Amino acid sequence: MPRLATPDLYRVVAAALIVLGLALGGTALATVQHRAALTRDITEVSGPLSVGAQELYRSLSDADATAATAFLTNGAEPPVLRQRYLDDLARAAAALTVATRDADDADAARLAVLTDRLPVYTGLVETARSYNRLGVPLGGAYLREASALMRQTLLPQAAGLFTAAQARLSDAQRGASGFAWPIVVLGLLLVAGLIAAQVLVARRTHRVFNVGLVAGSLVALIVLAWSSAALGVTAGRVDVGRTQGSVLVDVLAGARRAALQARADESLTLVARGGGATFEKDYGAVVQQLTALLERAAHDAPAADRPVILAAGAHAARWNGLHAELRALDDKGDYLAAVAKATATGPADSAAVFADLDAALTTALATANHRVEGQDGLGVRALTALEVALLLLTVGLLAAVVLGFRPRIGEYR
Repeated sequence: MPRLATPDLYRVVAAALIVLGLALGGTALATVQHRAALTRDITEVSGPLSVGAQELYRSLSDADATAATAFLTNGAEPPVLRQRYLDDLARAAAALTVATRDADDADAARLAVLTDRLPVYTGLVETARSYNRLGVPLGGAYLREASALMRQTLLPQAAGLFTAAQARLSDAQRGASGFAWPIVVLGLLLVAGLIAAQVLVARRTHRVFNVGLVAGSLVALIVLAWSSAALGVTAGRVDVGRTQGSVLVDVLAGARRAALQARADESLTLVARGGGATFEKDYGAVVQQLTALLERAAHDAPAADRPVILAAGAHAARWNGLHAELRALDDKGDYLAAVAKATATGPADSAAVFADLDAALTTALATANHRVEGQDGLGVRALTALEVALLLLTVGLLAAVVLGFRPRIGEYR
């Protein structure tokens, strides 16, 4: 095979470097845009969806527990409990509206069930309230039917929304935190090619430096270093948002679901008036789950989050102790005393202690959710300037290669 003449060799080398430069610039720009889109999805769509699903589940579950507690007052329903129940329903309706905007097909099906069945639940609760005010025992049956609808249909759908939102969030975080191997490989190939081209030109022309190729090498190094650094910083921040944010959210949300379910079980056991063994058994199971989840959260959480999680564990233990006292009264036949203890509103009573538990869990969840949003928001800002810079640097790189070879090729005309 005949050897290429020097100008033709220069043209081939220049063309190869231009192709590598375009490949590096295009790959880096596409990667940056993809990572930026993923981090924006985390902060603007999947993250808020997760928070909205948490609020939806909490509102529905708290409404169910509040309705059961209010029912125990035998017609003299405290206005504060009635207002809390209505506020829960209003928050649930607002969360449903927000979730509908970004729902996929699976979520839309869950939202349709929630939208369709929630009015049925509220209708059953209102029927139970009406009978309770009249002193008719049938009210308890309607309340149990309402709670069964909530626990067997509505809450599982709300939990499904949260699981789907967390899965979408996790996928986006994994995609935004991977190592950018294509950029590194192409960048190293281009730098090596530019160095080899400079050696070639130096040997053929006896000139030590080719300004264009030296400039092109510097630009390639800048593209490689800046892209790797910005994507690495973004990946690190997203990973912090995942390990110290969304992973912790999973555990804390599970703990809050268990706490809310246990609270409803406690009231429904009393509403059943001797027939609530199933609710009490469920209470024991979910309290064990609550304890385990809080211990796991305290172990895995950042040091700054541990005090509030440990406080939640202490509140849970106090509340469970008060529940044991309540059950002792009911088991020995003093139902009225048990109801009085369950509905008491003093600072050391069950309702207040549970409110402390719920507040601690809400605070811990808010901190973890904010960490997801904050870290990923920083990641977006780290990539914004790079998108424009890559366009300019790629153009500059190609121009440097052309300016490096064009005069040398012209010497052979």
